[in-house]
Amino acid sequence: MQRTFVVTGGGRGVGRGIVERLLADGGKAVVIELDPAALEWADDRVITVVGSAADEDVVERAVDLAQEAGTLTGWVNNAAIFRDVPGWIW
Repeated sequence: MQRTFVVTGGGRGVGRGIVERLLADGGKAVVIELDPAALEWADDRVITVVGSAADEDVVERAVDLAQEAGTLTGWVNNAAIFRDVPGWIW
């Protein structure tokens, strides 16, 4: 089964670079991105989810899509803040 990854903020910059590396290694990526225009470059190896990774529904959709596309192998938290993670000071 194909390895899949979820990448937050994967539409441009460092996030896009991470996505491109994962694709070069034969993986498939689910990209969570706030700006739909940042996803215009995506091809059929990229599954896009427009929204915020801070939104539980968006995260659940991304995970479901990654599992449908293959074996969810990793999560790259490039552009999301999870305020419920212990140890963070706000």
